[in-house]
Order: sequence, then structure tokens, then C-alpha cells
Amino acid sequence: MKSSALFIKLQKHMEKYKSKVKHNELSFNEEDMSIENIMSKYNLETYYEIINSSYGELDDEVNEDELKDLKNRIDNYFRLYAPDDEEFREFIKIISLYLIFIAKKPLHPPGIKFSNGTMVYKKDDIFYCTGKKVFIKDELSLCKYCIARIN
Repeated sequence: MKSSALFIKLQKHMEKYKSKVKHNELSFNEEDMSIENIMSKYNLETYYEIINSSYGELDDEVNEDELKDLKNRIDNYFRLYAPDDEEFREFIKIISLYLIFIAKKPLHPPGIKFSNGTMVYKKDDIFYCTGKKVFIKDELSLCKYCIARIN
């Protein structure tokens, strides 16, 4: 599948969330460095990027086996951590597919620091994750597809 076709598909699927996504600049306290706040803001920014963009990059070939595997890994994650939130799972699946196969951005935003001290950062236009070397070993880890390099 061409990345342009995937983008159009993701954008179309994201349309159903227009009435559900509420953007309120005041809801994001810039001083709130909690993982939940940072991820919510990153997901919202990515949502608007998907909705408001037109595809203009190189039309790469997306490996359909990788696409299917990533969807399976996301489903597995949600089965473990949020089994009853199917709608949110589908929203995050669209966000994740876009970040990995279209935008070529990490699954977690640069600057995020996790409770175990690991973090994602950007240096010289390259994304790094200090936790990837550990988490990539987890069965069905999403890290396998994240573009952040191991540090």
C-alpha cells in the first residue's frame, strides 16, 4: 500500500472523532509535566495534523505485514491495559499508524520523561529513546516500530 493511500484512509477514519474531540487550550497546563498531560497534548496535536493536512510527501511503500503487526500490537496493549475502551483504542491506533508510517515521528513526544527516568528526546533532527533498549524486548512491544533510536 502506498503511504498516500494509508494517509487518506487514516484521515477518513479520523473524521468520526470530530464531534468527540474537544480542544481547549486552557486544559493543558504547560507546567503540568505528567505523562497523561503530555501524551494528551501530543495526541491532540497529531489529531489536528491528520485532520488539517494534505498528503504531500514522498509516496513510500508501506509494508502491509508491518501495518497488520502494529495494529495487532496496539490491540494487545489495549486488551491488557484498557479492555473496555474500544473507541479510544481505535483513535490511538489511527494516531500511531500516522506517526510511524506517515509523519515518521516517535510514539511519545520528545521531552517526555517517564517515572523510571527514561525519556524521548531529539538531537540534530534524530529522535532517541533511552528506554527503548529495555521495552523493545517486551513481547508485542510497540517500540519495534517507533522511529526513535536506542540510546
